[in-house]
Amino acid sequence: MTNQPTILLSNDDGYFAEGLSILKEAVADLGRIVVVAPDRDCSGISHKISIHTPLRLRRIQEDAYALNGSPADCIHLAIHGVLDGRHPDLVISGINHGLNLGEDTAYSGTVAAAYEAFLQEIPAIAVSSEMKKDRNNFADAAAAARQLAVKALAGHDWFKRAVWNINVPIDRKHGFKLTQLDSRSFKSSVVKRIDPRGHEYFWLGPYYPEYSHGDRTDFEALKAGYVPLTPLKVEMTHNTLLQELWDAQEKIPWQEP
Repeated sequence: MTNQPTILLSNDDGYFAEGLSILKEAVADLGRIVVVAPDRDCSGISHKISIHTPLRLRRIQEDAYALNGSPADCIHLAIHGVLDGRHPDLVISGINHGLNLGEDTAYSGTVAAAYEAFLQEIPAIAVSSEMKKDRNNFADAAAAARQLAVKALAGHDWFKRAVWNINVPIDRKHGFKLTQLDSRSFKSSVVKRIDPRGHEYFWLGPYYPEYSHGDRTDFEALKAGYVPLTPLKVEMTHNTLLQELWDAQEKIPWQEP
């Protein structure tokens, strides 16, 4: 078929991650599937782009590539390199090995890949599965991504207005629930070590976020067995505060040093 849609897949767990493979299988019949994903685990890399190092693309098979770059690099290079400037009809990033709830979305390479697509006016979905030891729910995550992909390819307006973030609990009891991002406070640590030459080095220790558990949040929905579905925007201006300051004719005085 020459008029079939093109769906671009990526992730931050790397080209050979199980979640990406299952996602590809789930949407394979929806159109031409192109995969461009990092050649290594890029979890927590956020929206990094590589402007000081060359990028090398390795063809794994037809329409499937591994890149020595970030998830955002993958989207950019896929569009302007692999697809020769032709925009895909949809980008799906995932299935992430672990949740991307609340403010974790700011750190997520999976979400950043979807953001990069949206910046280029391409409908985009980020999908993640809860993980507990060796358990996951990639099957339901793939099904959720497919359902939204069908809607996006049908031209639903809401895919032109936001990136859609999906998180799937291991023990899903219900379907989708529209949510907002939760907020949280951190309990984290830095672990200091000494190397064999006597120099200090550090690991970022485990962190235990405490979510606010507000009504209609992604965390609360997930805890209740729903699949939280959250529209995310790229534009970061605090418009409510800005409007308040404008209305109050607030001025920030400049002080010469």
